[in-house]
Amino acid sequence: MNQYLKNKDLLAGLMFITIGVIFTVGAYNYTMGTAARMGPGYFPRILGVMMTALGVLIAAIGLKNQAQAAASDGIGWTWKPVFILTLAVVLFGAVLQPLGMIVAIILLTFISGIAAHDKNYRELAMITVIMCLFCAAVFVWGLKLQMKLFPWS
Repeated sequence: MNQYLKNKDLLAGLMFITIGVIFTVGAYNYTMGTAARMGPGYFPRILGVMMTALGVLIAAIGLKNQAQAAASDGIGWTWKPVFILTLAVVLFGAVLQPLGMIVAIILLTFISGIAAHDKNYRELAMITVIMCLFCAAVFVWGLKLQMKLFPWS
């Protein structure tokens, strides 16, 4: 965490993002107008969006520089696990309704397990069973959410 606090580009980017979002949200209640006939919300909203975009760019540059510095130290980011975990969560959301919660959790845990450096499929199977039982107990039986457990239910 301390390494992020020393990254001035990242902190400056986050500051720009915060100010930009505040301006954009603050100008939401004012009429926008057009470029030829600007309303009272036009300038603050455009300025807020531009500041947010600039902040994202500066923060991305800061993260990139930090990742390069960490890679030269031998502790760089590996993007493969990030991509695999993102794919697993998106796939979970996509298959939850048509295939049911149990199948979605099985897919989520096994695809997420692929991202691990030390793959232990026995532990992954146990985690999958525990997660299926826990989620079924909490969400379907405990909270009585209208969610099917299996594709045929």
